[in-house]
Amino acid sequence: MFVERNAGSLSLFLAVTLAIAVECVPGRATAEPAGPAPNVPGGMTAGERDLFEVADEANNPLPTHTQLQFKPSYTFPEGDTRYKAEMLFEPLLPYPAFLIPDLEVADFWSIARIQLTAESLQNSKGPASGLTDLTLTDLVAHTLGPFDAALGFATVFPMATTPALGQGKWQLGPAAGLRLESIKQLRIAALVQNFYSVAGSNQSPALAYVTVQPFITLHLPTAFFFSSDAPMSFYWKGGQSTVPVNLGFGRAFGKHFVGSVRGWCTVADADRGAIKGEVVLNFQP
Repeated sequence: MFVERNAGSLSLFLAVTLAIAVECVPGRATAEPAGPAPNVPGGMTAGERDLFEVADEANNPLPTHTQLQFKPSYTFPEGDTRYKAEMLFEPLLPYPAFLIPDLEVADFWSIARIQLTAESLQNSKGPASGLTDLTLTDLVAHTLGPFDAALGFATVFPMATTPALGQGKWQLGPAAGLRLESIKQLRIAALVQNFYSVAGSNQSPALAYVTVQPFITLHLPTAFFFSSDAPMSFYWKGGQSTVPVNLGFGRAFGKHFVGSVRGWCTVADADRGAIKGEVVLNFQP
């Protein structure tokens, strides 16, 4: 019953989300949100410039082009975790409006980010497989000198198909993003989200925490790049903090596809010493 109810809610939510995306989100061939002109290194051919911009967008938390990202990963055995395999689906959907579709304000654009993970794991509590909770972040962005700055909100819907894969609480809170583009080969950005539980199962503890996700990208010749974007979580109520770091190496393979591989290591608090390998497949329609 738990699985059927949550799966039905998830299907309805995703159907509504995809309908909004099709109606409101522009692709490369149509009008795009107002965003800054990319700071591209000189001396590039037109083709090299296109690949640079595609690679840059793939690592941008405040993009102006639609991103569809698939991130399969595997966490190697550590502590009571015998295995953990995940597939994160993360669309980033920019649209030319002020948070609300069709509410257009000059020089502002908005970004909706959805995160949904299919997960299979086994630990001391036994095996579990299914979908996790769904996270939605909606930001409105504006260029302030060398920075792109964004404010908005984030929410977590308790849609996990089994209690072992979710937190059991609907969560809501503010979100903010910042990106620096003034260094030609280097991009530095951050996304901060503050969550508070507002409803949900009485069997789950109340939650209050902040996630901090730094984005660091070093562009190399021929559309290659190094990147790091591991999100850290800091709880002061109801959960365990975790501080991972990661390093990725990738390349833009065309105007619509960027691929990379990443290695992760948790260096502090919960799951310290855990090692994870990840592949990132970024499609830009």
